[in-house]
Amino acid sequence: MSLRPNRLALLLTAAAAVAAVTAPVSAAASGNASTIRGHVAVAGSAVEGASVDLYLAGATAGAATLLSTETTDRLGRFRMSVPDSIADDAVLYAAARGGAVDETPIPDAVELATSLGDIRSGKAEINELTTVAAGYSLAQFAADGMIGGPAPGLQNAALMPRNLVDLDRGVPARFLLLSPNGTSTETLATFNSLASIITGCALGANDCDAFLDAATDAWGVRPATTWQAMTLLPTNPSGDAPGVFAQIPADPEFTPVRTSAPSGWVIALRFYGNGRQFNGPGNVAFDAQGKVWANNNTNWSRLPSRICPGTDMFHLDPYAPRQPMETFTGGGLNGAGFGIAIDTRDRVWVGNFGFTGSECKEGPPTSNSVSAFQPDGEPISGDDGFTDGPLSWPQGVKSDVAGNMWIANCGNDSVVVYPDGDNTRSFVAGSDVPGASHVPKAFDVAQNTEGSVFVTANAGNQVYGFASDGSPLPGSPFGDSSTIRRPLGAASDSLGNVWVSNSGVVDIPCSTGSTLEAPAPGANLDGTVARVDADGSTESFGGAGLTVPWGIAVDGDDNLWVANFADQRLSHLCGARASTCPAGTIGHPISPDEGYGFDGLQRNTGVQVDPSGNVWLANNWVADPRPIDPFGDGLVVYLGMAEPVQAPLVGPPVRP
Repeated sequence: MSLRPNRLALLLTAAAAVAAVTAPVSAAASGNASTIRGHVAVAGSAVEGASVDLYLAGATAGAATLLSTETTDRLGRFRMSVPDSIADDAVLYAAARGGAVDETPIPDAVELATSLGDIRSGKAEINELTTVAAGYSLAQFAADGMIGGPAPGLQNAALMPRNLVDLDRGVPARFLLLSPNGTSTETLATFNSLASIITGCALGANDCDAFLDAATDAWGVRPATTWQAMTLLPTNPSGDAPGVFAQIPADPEFTPVRTSAPSGWVIALRFYGNGRQFNGPGNVAFDAQGKVWANNNTNWSRLPSRICPGTDMFHLDPYAPRQPMETFTGGGLNGAGFGIAIDTRDRVWVGNFGFTGSECKEGPPTSNSVSAFQPDGEPISGDDGFTDGPLSWPQGVKSDVAGNMWIANCGNDSVVVYPDGDNTRSFVAGSDVPGASHVPKAFDVAQNTEGSVFVTANAGNQVYGFASDGSPLPGSPFGDSSTIRRPLGAASDSLGNVWVSNSGVVDIPCSTGSTLEAPAPGANLDGTVARVDADGSTESFGGAGLTVPWGIAVDGDDNLWVANFADQRLSHLCGARASTCPAGTIGHPISPDEGYGFDGLQRNTGVQVDPSGNVWLANNWVADPRPIDPFGDGLVVYLGMAEPVQAPLVGPPVRP
């Protein structure tokens, strides 16, 4: 992370406690040791005489312990001992500076690195590709290139580079090279471009000072080295995108490279399991280990007659070899929509909206239940799910901090509460006051820091507020069409506000026979987000590439991330905490007018921030919807861009 003003005290404390880097810890003083055999290269050639430092990442941002320093031989090789006293879950990384390639000195500004993570022995390559992979993955745990932070975000971030690069050989990983990544998206070219810029810096094939200037973060922190630049670019990818692009050498070391500057220098990856699992994921949630749970609108099939209500839920581990994804069924899963959440007891809840294919032969879904699962995926809601409420075309499902489940029902315009997650004690919020329980096309739910719960009304151009006991808040509903327009997603911040995405055009179909229509050609797709403060006052903000905004998330800095149902882009705006907003203005756009574009996006609904600072989106519909099967094929993650959020997310966001 960059040195934002609210971070200075933390980093200074860490520096005082750890002195940023302590004296080397000798293997002899620590008992037995394992050995890492490494190699440093630039442009595929050995770097002789490079100084290689092995670090133990600290518990706080920017704090690290120097374990040892070695010098590469004429073949670029080095050996390092890792004390056996190092904990199994500790994160190791290495950085290399200096030396020469074929007697040509490497400039001081060139620093290479690799994330070793849990590696304690074996081979390790340090080169341009490993530097980019480690920098983007660990960006939210870096200060001046020094790494530290809390579990499990740090540990997961340290493993993410293996999806980009083979650490043994220093070449692109199979996951990056093959579909749904590879040449299917722009990420490989972006990755190669950044690595080639480092090569240019090392061999004098570009203007490295100009590159470091272009990589300066939004707070004016200029990286001193190429390694630091790779940890800053994800936090300010659009700061000077053309300036970064200009430093790709004319004869790049790694190909293909970009042929034009992006809207932002983001690295994004697609995850779609085995390619025969996702068919319209609506949203995601993260468990306490930072792993990904996702729902599914419909079942995958090559046959239109078998594209029927989704009966699967997925658990993805993006940090393990081969990115395993478990499939869970049962519990009444039946065409999930937008709603998926993890409660205070780590149980997973899914709202069964009732999506299905237009030619499904199985009959219509019931659209009247939620499903619940134990943390291990064991269903606890029976074959038909929980239907108490009654529920009708449920969308958003959220747990409040007391463990009560709130369910937004689009079909019967209500919000049902399961106290302590107990479906047998269900009640309708606001039912004690005439008219207060009616929430037109209730869509999503968010709880603010005062315990109040706010619900978006997609058909009402308003947001409805309830106390924690379900009674209506004074003045509810809040807003009008000047600030709230066809609202969908809702998310709270740590300052007492709830933020709402205003789609402007989406009319959610909540009855049998109705269908969701893609925006008409030529329609005005510009959307906004709205802030609803604790007393119900509302104001809206635009820009940042908002085009049919759907899901919304708040990161650990209280800034906003918005999924767009059009134009393949992620939007980023300042929230209400001025100290973490470069412009210091509430609602100010951070992403450019075209957003952070990525050609691997489809039509996105859900968006969430994980404990490693990655931003995840659900590819819910394809960009050009097909009449029979418009559903999207998986998840997308933008690496290292957001201030991490503790998982599971229950109530307002909390920094880990």
